Amino acid sequence: MNLIFHQAALGDFVLTWPILRGLDGPVTVVAPGEKAALAGEVLSIASMDIEMLEFARLHAEGGPSALSPAVGELFERAHKIISFVSDGDDAWSRNVIRLSPEARCVYLPTRPTPGGTQHVGDFHRLRLHDAGIEIADRAIDSVNSPDGPIVVHPGSGGEDKCWPAECFEALLEGLRGRGLSVLPVLGEAEVERWPAERLERWVGIHDAALPRSIGALHGLLARARAYVGNDAGPTHLAAQLGLPTLALFGPTDPRVWSPRGPGVAVLAPPVPRGMDWLGVQAVLGRVARMIGQNSL
Repeated sequence: MNLIFHQAALGDFVLTWPILRGLDGPVTVVAPGEKAALAGEVLSIASMDIEMLEFARLHAEGGPSALSPAVGELFERAHKIISFVSDGDDAWSRNVIRLSPEARCVYLPTRPTPGGTQHVGDFHRLRLHDAGIEIADRAIDSVNSPDGPIVVHPGSGGEDKCWPAECFEALLEGLRGRGLSVLPVLGEAEVERWPAERLERWVGIHDAALPRSIGALHGLLARARAYVGNDAGPTHLAAQLGLPTLALFGPTDPRVWSPRGPGVAVLAPPVPRGMDWLGVQAVLGRVARMIGQNSL
């Protein structure tokens, strides 16, 4: 059994999904509750909540004093343990080796070496290959709902990665002006950062949705025709769901961080820079090609 531990942000987590898909044999992912449940549902794998006390105690010298039957069996059955939460030289790794002494353990950073141009997914695959673990390429079906809306998400955990809100508003107007159904979706970052007036406009005039959970976001994406967003967790999720996805890049390098999926298109400057490089018409034109229209 393959046992994977992950505790980083949504985008970093979803970028590991090709690995979870491609491992040989049963997979159990241990990640924060909602993310673990989402991976379990989408990938049809077992999942557990890393915030359980037994898993939290792995970071302390001596580890948990006792294991529940379910967690104990998890370590007993593990043949390969892939960790994104340890460097292999800490209390966590010592506890895991004690609990699962026969398992092969591989410790992976969530981010590759700064300054490189290798995609993070390829970086992880190479590290696993070097440890004797091969990852199969498993196809994701391209899916969309032809009658569904184009989901537009204007946010990101990194504010500098966000295309200006007024550009997204012009995009919404441009798409709707051409008879297309559009669903703006706002996340926690927008609720926290945006002025009240802008939030009220997006909800009242643009009919924006505010999903309160990752599961609710998944439900919206599952009924969508296509997706447009910044370099952000929801964009990576849309891509891994097989949705036609347009990712807008600026200060981050798409060679390293582009979403992976069967219907991904990327708009990025020649070299990383601020998001003001990108014009609305360029995005409208790429959306047109993505949904099979000659022009917008």
